[in-house]
Amino acid sequence: MYNSVAVEATLRKAEDSRISEIKTNIYISSSGKMVTYYSKPDNIVIINNEKGNVSIYDKNNNTVVQSQNSHYSSKTNQLYYFLNNKKGDLGLSEIGFSIKDVSYEDGLTVTIWTPPMDGMKYFSSVKLVHDNDNPIYMEYLDNNEMVVKKVYFYHYEKFDHFDIPKSITQIDFKSENDSIVSKTQFKNVSFDSSEIVEKLAYKIPNDAKLIK
Repeated sequence: MYNSVAVEATLRKAEDSRISEIKTNIYISSSGKMVTYYSKPDNIVIINNEKGNVSIYDKNNNTVVQSQNSHYSSKTNQLYYFLNNKKGDLGLSEIGFSIKDVSYEDGLTVTIWTPPMDGMKYFSSVKLVHDNDNPIYMEYLDNNEMVVKKVYFYHYEKFDHFDIPKSITQIDFKSENDSIVSKTQFKNVSFDSSEIVEKLAYKIPNDAKLIK
């Protein structure tokens, strides 16, 4: 297995006829700590962990925002479950989803997951499709059985202990005729170098102003 991982990520998002782009260098330890350095824009560093503790540092203004929320957990990073060999359900079971049905279509494994009670106000079910062991598609249905989100995983690269999708495309449907399309591409994956250890040890300056 690994002690630490580094990867370059580019996120392109299309919304309301506008396209935005964010570039980051992400460093992840096996303990779940994650440090993200933004290169576009180039003034932000984010430090978070599995528990959802997060610090967002603005280098230009020497300010920091701190919070604790499960939405900020390093587990919400798209690579987390691939790096930790949890691609069988991509974390659905950890947040209370349970398998409703399993079927096989054209050599693919299709599982249908139902949410816990407190999640039913958002989704009625999630479809997860695997090609062999690798997830290739997720689909979220709301309580009206309308598709509200689609996620595609592709361009897998094989490493010693796991496979990683180099491209992930997510479509969030705001309405029948309106959606947000996000594509994340990963490259230059590396493991256990002294540079990664150094980047994971990043310290926010003691004189940074706390924004509340």
